[in-house]
Amino acid sequence: MTRQAVLPPVYRRRCYLVRHGHVDYFSATGQPLDPRTVPLSVQGEDQVRQLAEVLASVGFDRALCSDYPRARQTAELLLGDHSVELETSAQLREVRAGRLREIPPDELEQRVCYAYDSFGHHAGSFMGGERWSDFDSRIMARFEALLAEPDWQSLLLVSHDAVNRLLLGWALGGARGCAANLEQDNACLNIIDVDMQAGRILRRFVRAVNLTPYDLAKVGQRQTVMERIHAQLAPVCEQRT
Repeated sequence: MTRQAVLPPVYRRRCYLVRHGHVDYFSATGQPLDPRTVPLSVQGEDQVRQLAEVLASVGFDRALCSDYPRARQTAELLLGDHSVELETSAQLREVRAGRLREIPPDELEQRVCYAYDSFGHHAGSFMGGERWSDFDSRIMARFEALLAEPDWQSLLLVSHDAVNRLLLGWALGGARGCAANLEQDNACLNIIDVDMQAGRILRRFVRAVNLTPYDLAKVGQRQTVMERIHAQLAPVCEQRT
């Protein structure tokens, strides 16, 4: 009688993937602020608190966020009284844009509103800044290292628009370019399950995408993320010309 090999058990891990809440990228006088340091706005804090009510019963045993203030604040509000330690990671920072002042005024709308169209291009970059291929390598290296860690089942991961798009595209098994079609509104929730066996990824399941408790029907979300940024940016650029 031949012995059948005993396969290692399969563990299903869940990732609650969240984008930070609303921030003001421009001052009251219209001057651009440093996106690396802007905190949540009052509106953003309210958005996150509504999401925290939805997640109140979730037992997180791992929590990770970008080291930008808006992501850390979002994660802290969501964790509330949870005893899990929050880790920050510079690898999970948002994709870096190029110098917006170098974009000709007549090209601003096209290059900002449709900045994600180059996501799948081999040499594409985000508005003349970080190359998508480098961004992909940076984010996936951190996420795959996280999946390789043995001792967690329920993860809170708080980061940014492009980061979430990339991870959702990966979870859906599509080409990197499909991330361009995955809108991520402020303080949105995505849920991804990953089956792991002996440190190997077996399957990926997407259970929720871009859920916003403060506006479930998306009545106030007609513009895309990048169209909203362009609407704020365009008047500033016009003043400079």
